[in-house]
Amino acid sequence: MARALILYNPAARSAPDPALITGIRKEFCLAGFVAEVAASRVPGDLTRLAAGAAKAGFDRVAACGGDGSVREAAQGLAGSEVPLGLVPLGTANVLAREIGLPVHSTLTCSAIAARGRCERVGLGRVGGGTVFTFCASAGLDSAAVAHVDLGIKRQTGSWAYVYSAFGSLLQPPYPLLTVKKPDGSSFTACQVFAARMRRYGAGFIYLSRVADLRSPCLRLIAVPPPLAPRLPFLLARMLLGGLEGAAGLLIADVEYFKVEAAEPFPIQADGDVLASTPATFESLPNALDVIVPRN
Repeated sequence: MARALILYNPAARSAPDPALITGIRKEFCLAGFVAEVAASRVPGDLTRLAAGAAKAGFDRVAACGGDGSVREAAQGLAGSEVPLGLVPLGTANVLAREIGLPVHSTLTCSAIAARGRCERVGLGRVGGGTVFTFCASAGLDSAAVAHVDLGIKRQTGSWAYVYSAFGSLLQPPYPLLTVKKPDGSSFTACQVFAARMRRYGAGFIYLSRVADLRSPCLRLIAVPPPLAPRLPFLLARMLLGGLEGAAGLLIADVEYFKVEAAEPFPIQADGDVLASTPATFESLPNALDVIVPRN
């Protein structure tokens, strides 16, 4: 009989209670799985548990949580044939939205994670080790993630990042980043994105109109300085569907690129600071099976 491992982080802001975990597990059992549940204890545990499930012959892993939990599980399953199902419980749930999950119905998402179809997608990798599912970046947003107040985050969710971003914006100078492309050319930027999909945030914020999970490339988007005068126009474009067409930006599909700075600067991946400059961003095509809705 097929086996499924259901993973969650009990320390997360939106951690599922025992009754919800029971309901999620029931959906997998109804789909014919022998379902086991495992909780993380320290950061990185979900990666270790997912990798262990792949080695132990489990047929499916489900990540119950937000983007950070999904990223950790994806890290553990990258390169394996074990598919990852998503039960979105976070604030933004970017990958879940991108693949069309009904993020406001946990049990419906659980049923899809148990009964949906597999689709092979790509991942990104930054700094030689950390994978990401939807975006890694350096600039104002990574500074905001690095300095976010965890107390405010527990109370307000994603608004804590907005508050932190405004704080970072009011403390120039902003870092000058050097983007080095595979062809040897370079570009000076104050904000750099490596996009694996269209979405950047919850529901209505988009980096790109054309970035695709199935693409063999990363969508490189680099914003030249100065940032502050450009910011209202960039935000408007992100609300309207993507940054393509904004004047002066470097936008390209690449397999890898490198970002350097005069001093180490934080790099965020899927909402967590997990690396710093200098770092190489690279595409990992066909790296992960994700469970998506059948329709």
